[in-house]
Amino acid sequence: MGEQHHHPKVTDSTVRIGTVRAGERRQLGIVMAVTGVTMGAELAGGYLFGSAALLGDAFHMLTHFGAVATSWAAIAIALRPAPADKTFRNWRFEVLATLFNGITMIPLAAYVMWEAYARWLSPRPIEVVGVLAVGGAGLVANVVSAAVLHRHAKHDMNVRGAFLHMLADSVSSVGVIAAGVLILVFQWTLADPIIAAAISVMILIWSVSLIRSACRILLESAPSHLELGEIAAAIKSEPGVADVHDLHVWTITSKMYALTAHVVLADDLPVSHTEEMSRRLARVLDDRFDINHATLQFETGRGQALTCEHEETRARG
Repeated sequence: MGEQHHHPKVTDSTVRIGTVRAGERRQLGIVMAVTGVTMGAELAGGYLFGSAALLGDAFHMLTHFGAVATSWAAIAIALRPAPADKTFRNWRFEVLATLFNGITMIPLAAYVMWEAYARWLSPRPIEVVGVLAVGGAGLVANVVSAAVLHRHAKHDMNVRGAFLHMLADSVSSVGVIAAGVLILVFQWTLADPIIAAAISVMILIWSVSLIRSACRILLESAPSHLELGEIAAAIKSEPGVADVHDLHVWTITSKMYALTAHVVLADDLPVSHTEEMSRRLARVLDDRFDINHATLQFETGRGQALTCEHEETRARG
């Protein structure tokens, strides 16, 4: 039995995703500009005022600036026309950008931790008023950036990562302000390296999260928000379907999911009806699970089903 490919909405969905990505790129550009200016101010303030917490927050913001800039570049590349051999265009650049951002955050976290350790052993004088002023400006910038990205963060992995970075950086800015207040009120200078160390741990947590998300996609794991059993049940619930097996679902990029499956037909279903069934199943997969590229192979029954190559290998083993 031949294969049926669902393509009617693939072009539409690609255009739709491209339009959305263009809007996301504009918003990322705004956030990149705001983050860059604030990061420069915090970096200068950290050195001028002697605050490891402020310096740590500046490096934390540097990771976010890098994440936003790389995501912006990845979207720009993905939107460009691709040669014919790149059948999914350059959408995976977004995933590679996420992986790159996660890896580069690790040495920055180590540096901030080392700086905090040095300040713990040998506390240095801190100009608290300057720290509070720059930390407050950083907090405002992060909140504004998070608000700009909030709408697109719901459906795009890169933008969601940038949004969560901004949210986390808002927390670290609060930490910088808290350190300044503790030093100003209680003269507790160790608050600065302690909060700097906490910021470095936050950077490390985010880096691991980004690396895991990117690796799941590159290893073609099923999307974490989709349940394979639920997808199989939805296919089998359609009239004329007896069973489904060899089901694979993976992510091309955010909001672009692909599926292949072998669909076993009921004994009384004419083969001529498979085209209509393919369209019906494609609509179900798209409407319920956002799977916009489905390739279905129909079989006439379990007794006559084509045996999958990996099933043969497993049986021999």
